[in-house]
Amino acid sequence: MINRITFFLLSFSFAFALAPNGTRAAQVKFELDFDQAANHYVTIQATFQTEGKNEIEVFMPVWTPGSYLVREYSRNIETIVAKDQSGHSRILRKTKKNRWTVDCQDSTSVTVSYKLYCREMSVRTNWIEEDFGILNGAPTFLTEINSMDVPHIVKVNLPKKWKSVATALPQHNGQPYSFVAKDFDQLVDSPMLLGTLDSAAFELGGAQHDLVNLGGDGLWDVKKAAEDVKKIVAEHQKIWQTVPYRRYRFLNAIVETGGGLEHDNSTLMMTSRWSFGTRSRYQSWLGLVSHEFFHTWNIRRLRPIELVNYDFENESYFRTLWIAEGVTSYYDDLLVKRAGLSSEKEYLSNLSKLIRSLQTTAGRLNQSLSDSSFDTWIKFYRPDENSKNSQISYYTKGAVAAFLLDAEIRNSTNSARSLDDVMRQLYQQYAGPKGYSSSQFRKIASEVAGKDLKNWFATVIDSTKELDFSTSLATYGLEFKPAPPSKKPTPPWTGLGLSAESGVITVTSVIRNSPGYKSGIQVDDEVISIDGYRIKSSDLGSRIGKYKAGDEKEVLLVRRGKIISKMIKFGKKPSLTWTIAKIAKPTPAQTRNLNSWLANPKKK
Repeated sequence: MINRITFFLLSFSFAFALAPNGTRAAQVKFELDFDQAANHYVTIQATFQTEGKNEIEVFMPVWTPGSYLVREYSRNIETIVAKDQSGHSRILRKTKKNRWTVDCQDSTSVTVSYKLYCREMSVRTNWIEEDFGILNGAPTFLTEINSMDVPHIVKVNLPKKWKSVATALPQHNGQPYSFVAKDFDQLVDSPMLLGTLDSAAFELGGAQHDLVNLGGDGLWDVKKAAEDVKKIVAEHQKIWQTVPYRRYRFLNAIVETGGGLEHDNSTLMMTSRWSFGTRSRYQSWLGLVSHEFFHTWNIRRLRPIELVNYDFENESYFRTLWIAEGVTSYYDDLLVKRAGLSSEKEYLSNLSKLIRSLQTTAGRLNQSLSDSSFDTWIKFYRPDENSKNSQISYYTKGAVAAFLLDAEIRNSTNSARSLDDVMRQLYQQYAGPKGYSSSQFRKIASEVAGKDLKNWFATVIDSTKELDFSTSLATYGLEFKPAPPSKKPTPPWTGLGLSAESGVITVTSVIRNSPGYKSGIQVDDEVISIDGYRIKSSDLGSRIGKYKAGDEKEVLLVRRGKIISKMIKFGKKPSLTWTIAKIAKPTPAQTRNLNSWLANPKKK
C-alpha cells in the first residue's frame, strides 16, 4: 500500500512539473468569488493556455458520477464572456447545450468568466447563500476539451463571514484556500463545503479521516460522531483489507435535507440537525456514512467496465448498478451492526423493512433487477404516479438480492466463505482501469460459493419471479413472523393513495390489481362522495372505516371537470408477513452462521 501511494505521488509530481518537451505543463486555473452569495451566485474565472491555437472549445458536464441522470448543469450559467491575457474581449460562441468555442488567435491565454446560479440543495448540485456554500465539481466547472488531463487549480476568495473550506483536494503550493486537482476527473470528484465548519479527526489503517460538519447549531457532538464513524471505518477496512487513500473526509452538511454521494477520498452527505438527537435517526445517519464509505471501494475504484472512463456528456448504460448500489445498500446497515452501533434486533428490523418494501411494490413483477439497473438513466430519478406499478429500485431489490446471495454462499460453504470474499476478490482482480463485467462478477460468486450459481442469477437478477426467502432465512435460524391479529377492526383496502388538501380529496396513486385499479379510478380524480354521501377530508378515514371487505359502493369523482361514477368493491389489505424473527430452537450450525454473519459477540 505504501509503495503504491509513493509511486502515485512521484508520478503526479513529475507530470505536474513537466510537459513532454520538458517545459512547464499547461494548467487550467479557476478563481471563485462570492460577492453575491446572498443572492445564490458565484462568479468563476477559468483561465486556459491557448498553446498557439486559433480557438479552443470548453464544456460543462451534464451529469455527475454516482447520480445517473442528465441534469443539464449548464442551465445555471447566466452570463459568460471571454477575454485574453491583455483584457481584450474575445468572441465566445455557444455551439451545444454545454459547449462554447472561444477565439484565441494571437493570444497566449484566455479567461472565460461566468456567473453561476446555485440554489439546488442536494449532494449532486450547488447551494450558495449568505452563510455558507456547497459546491460540487460537475455543476460548477468548465474545462477545455483537450485539457482534461492537465492540473486544474482552484483559488477560493472567501467572504469575511466564511471561515474555511473543506475538500479532499490537496493545497496548491501551501497557499490558503488554493487547491489543485491532478486532472478534471479529480476536480469533478471533489466537493467543497465553505463556511463555518466544525471537525474531528482520527487515524486508522495508516490513513487520516476527518468528519467535517457544516451547521448543526450546537446540537451535534462532532467528536462523539467521529468516534462512531471510526468504528464503521474499521469494519469496512476488515472487509476490503486494503486502504486505497491517505486521507478521507466525511463532509456532513447539516441542512435539513438528506442524501449522500460518494467520491474517491471524500463523501458529501446531508442530514438534519435533529439526526443526532434520537437513536433511530442517528442510526440512519450512521447507515448513510457506512453506505457512502463502502463506495470508496465499490464503484469509485471497483467499477463496472462501462464506467471505467467517465463520459461527462453522455449516458453510459450498464446492467450491474445493482452491484454498485444494491450490494452497498446491503452492507451499510450490516456494517453498522458489526461495528456494535446497532443491536441484532435493530438490524433485523431494518432488513425486514427492506424486504417488506420490495414485496409490497407491484413493480417487482414487471421489472427485473438487471433491467432496473439499465434503465436508471430514464426511470429511477424520474418517478411518477405509476412507478410503483412498473419498476423496482435497484437499491432495495439489490440489497435484498445481496442478502440472498450472501446466505446462499454461507449455506453452501458452511459459513467458510461469504459475499465478503466475493467483493474482496472482485476488487483484487478488477479494481482500477480494468473494470468488471456482469459475467465476471457471476463467475467469482460461483467460485466462492463452490457451485454454479447460473440458475440463481437467472431467477433473482434477470427475471421477475417471486423470490424464495426460506432457505436464506433458515441458514441463520430465522423466519418470517406472521402479522399479529388486529385488536381493532381493519379498514377495507382500496389500493388508492389519497391526499386531502384545502378540503379536496385527490387520488395520487393507484396500486396495480387493487380494488381501486379494477374499478377504473385514476390518478388526479377528485373524490366527492361514497355511497351517495358527500365525503370531506376531515372524515375520510372514519367514513371508509365504516365499510368492510366485500362491500361494493358507488364512488362519485370529478375528472377534468366532469362528474363520473365508478363502482368499487372494497378488498382486504394484503397481510404484511415480512417481519424477520428468530426461530424457537435454532441448531448450533444456525446459531454459528448468525453470529458469523452479524459479528455477534461471543457469549462468555
